[in-house]
Amino acid sequence: MRAGGARLGAFVDRQLSVLFVAPAFVVLLIILVGPFGYMMWTAFTDLSFALPGHDGNFVGFANFRRLMHDSFFWDSFFLTLRFVVAAVSIEFLLGFAVALLIYHQVTRRRLVLTALLVPMMLAPVAVGLIWKLLLQGDFGMLTYYLRAAGLLGTDQAVLSDAPLVFPAIIAIDVWEWTPFVVLVLLAGLMSLPREPFEAAVMDGANRYQVFRDVTLPLLRPIVALVVLLRSIDAFKEFDKVFILTGGGPGTTTELLSIYTYRMNFKDWDLGYGAACAFMVYLVVLILCAVFHKAVFWQEGRVSAPAPEPVAVTA
Repeated sequence: MRAGGARLGAFVDRQLSVLFVAPAFVVLLIILVGPFGYMMWTAFTDLSFALPGHDGNFVGFANFRRLMHDSFFWDSFFLTLRFVVAAVSIEFLLGFAVALLIYHQVTRRRLVLTALLVPMMLAPVAVGLIWKLLLQGDFGMLTYYLRAAGLLGTDQAVLSDAPLVFPAIIAIDVWEWTPFVVLVLLAGLMSLPREPFEAAVMDGANRYQVFRDVTLPLLRPIVALVVLLRSIDAFKEFDKVFILTGGGPGTTTELLSIYTYRMNFKDWDLGYGAACAFMVYLVVLILCAVFHKAVFWQEGRVSAPAPEPVAVTA
């Protein structure tokens, strides 16, 4: 009787848990799956609010064929890749160096981390507005000091000068998100077991060898996670660039997200714009798959159990 009552209680608990989770699950389906499904359907139509007769008729893969031959799309795509590679590389190297410095040299870590995390805690729109005011061509404070130091001409402005604006948005992204890299890598360093380090020191390894052969292999999953999260976020970068330059001057900073915005909400070519948005999703999905392989492929090979020898008896 007791066993039957326990099984009945467990069954009731499972049913109640499903009942309680169901509303949240339905909301997630509506918020996530619904818009994605609508985007996918729109990508196969000619829906446009600017062209007469384009009322959402099914056109198959016509938008994707057009996308493959659109030079403006590919310019924005490769510009986005350049932005991601440059920004994430600098953020990782600088963040790793700062994390190691804090881990080995700083005793009052809470105070230092609190100061470091201020840029990351600001909303991206606020970051864009702050830097737009600082780099404004007529009365920007940072522009004034750059001109006073002779680093900027009197008729130049960082956000409207083609050679300067792209490095500027990379530097602003590095300023905002390097603290995130520092925080995650520092947490990873603090969570590493001490035994491998002690064994390496006892074997006579120097600091560089310990870092190369012990620290980096143990931190590999954390490093891959940080690079993955920052790469995904940088590839979708929109807020700061839209506030700072709107994609200009010309198309100098027109990242893929800005180009997709222009197709959808300036040209009102919603069918083609949905196809561009799908490409953003596809690239993010590929990034996730690549980084997952980079982290777990070697681990899977190492952790695979070796076959046991078969004893042969006469």
